[in-house]
Order: sequence, then C-alpha cells, then structure tokens
Amino acid sequence: MSQTTNELAEQARASNVEMSERVCLDMSHFKSVLRHLRKVDDNIILRMNTTNTAAAGECQIMFGVLQTAYARRDHDIEYCLRVLDRKIDERRAENTPSFSLQTQRRWLDGEHGVERIVRRRTLDVFRNRCPFFELPKEYIDILESKQR
Repeated sequence: MSQTTNELAEQARASNVEMSERVCLDMSHFKSVLRHLRKVDDNIILRMNTTNTAAAGECQIMFGVLQTAYARRDHDIEYCLRVLDRKIDERRAENTPSFSLQTQRRWLDGEHGVERIVRRRTLDVFRNRCPFFELPKEYIDILESKQR
C-alpha cells in the first residue's frame, strides 16, 4: 500500500520519535531510531517509482519531505554527538575511563558517512524521476561527491 504525501511528511518529521540523552547513550536504541528515520528514503523511492513525477508540484512535495527528513536526522546525530562529548568530558573530569563512550562517539560520527550514502542513493532516484526539478547546489554536491 502506497503512503499518502501527508503520511510521508509526518514520517519525515517523526514527531512521534523521541530523541533524548537516554536514547543517545543506548546504541541499540539509537540505531533503531535511525533505521526508523531512514525508512522515509525507502518510502520516497517506492512512491516515486509509482507516481507520475512529470508534475513539478509532486516533485516539489517529495523534495520537501526529503529536506525535512534530512534535517531531522542531522539534528539527532549532532544532538547525540554533543551528549556524548559532554559525557566524555564529565568522565575525564572525574578521571574515570570513557572507552565505551569514545567508541560510541566514533561510531556515531561515522553515521555522517552513512547519511551521505543514503542521501546520494535517494537523490539519484529523485533526479532520475524528476529530471526537470532544479536541486539546490548543496544537494547536487552530494550527488557529485565521491564516496569517502
């Protein structure tokens, strides 16, 4: 069953998904949240493959949903990086080892690379299905960047 545009927009906002310090410190939970948030990209791809995207309005709506999803994921990753940095600093001040937190932080920092890959894949499909839609430069740069 295909999702409506409103359902996709709500999924992109993910207002029902809580991001908190507790989630940031629980790697399994955070991975689950990211998986949930990235489903938007999969659903957009499916939707674009079954929708007449010759209409500029439909492409504009889909792109707006993608922008919302990207902003939400960026916000959550950056928020959790700040939480982990603060926790690592607290442990240093207490002279307490923070190896697991540092490992978690490195993993979380690596999620930026995963985001680039997910975005490149989704934007490639978007550009192919909406060839007349003019992507902003920052998104063209994502498409043209080499995998790092």
